[in-house]
Amino acid sequence: MSLDKVDEKLADYSADHFLNGALVTNADNIIVYANTYFQKELQWNCNELIGKSVDKIIAKSSKIFLQSYVLPTLLHEKACQEMQLIMLSAQGERMAVTVNAQLDEKGYIYWSFFNATQRDKLYDELIKTREKLEAQTERLQSLASTDELTNLLNRREMNCRSVLLLEQAMRSKQSVALLIIDIDNFKVVNDTFGHLEGDRVLKELGQRLKHFGRQTDLISRYGGEEFLIMVPDTNKADTLSFCQRLHLLIAEIKVGNRPVTASIGASLSTAKTTFTDLFAQADNAVYEAKERGKNRTQLYDNP
Repeated sequence: MSLDKVDEKLADYSADHFLNGALVTNADNIIVYANTYFQKELQWNCNELIGKSVDKIIAKSSKIFLQSYVLPTLLHEKACQEMQLIMLSAQGERMAVTVNAQLDEKGYIYWSFFNATQRDKLYDELIKTREKLEAQTERLQSLASTDELTNLLNRREMNCRSVLLLEQAMRSKQSVALLIIDIDNFKVVNDTFGHLEGDRVLKELGQRLKHFGRQTDLISRYGGEEFLIMVPDTNKADTLSFCQRLHLLIAEIKVGNRPVTASIGASLSTAKTTFTDLFAQADNAVYEAKERGKNRTQLYDNP
């Protein structure tokens, strides 16, 4: 094919054939050229746009961005890419567009506008999907760290957080109390009134403990009818007082018109106490409380 024929073929093509808006403005931001994209997509009469300010087809919010960022960028860099603007149709409808622009030596700006509506929809869908994934992640984390029946911390989470609490107490030279609360005669409750009643007792106790404790306390259902509370920044007298109030709280729960009771074993940390040490001490104390008649608090006597 000769060059003449190639030139004739190229003459059949213009900016009107591209699926984007092509616009040229002069140094005064007056439109000097607009392809038919603006008529097809935005219902503007291209001939009527000539001689009008580019502000005519830009939404008010985008005019501010255009004047404060896009135009200064063009003056400094001579080009800008992938700017987000809102264009207006002839009927005033808004359309999100992505803009590329280039400034020439005579002050003319060559604009390319690409419809970004589908891109924005996709972005919104991605945001919603991310929010769903984040919610699912939080749900999974909650399931992994809480007891399903009582919504308290589970055994695994209690073990993890207790180490951090003891480390913090050690740095601030504070004592931490570990309380083991073991419901008395819980097997009798299950055998006499059924496991649903037993679950009701556990759930209600869990809720009461959660509202009773401070924000700094760690409260967990450690297993079966056994609950753990770690109380930071406390001493022997305050721990015993705390336990007495716990007994009154637990007695508010009734089974067959009789109050629920629990035995409580308590242990206080020292400078080098680990969670394993505290748990073993409180476990010995709760066993001793059971041996001494139940429904009482036994403080571990650290030799």
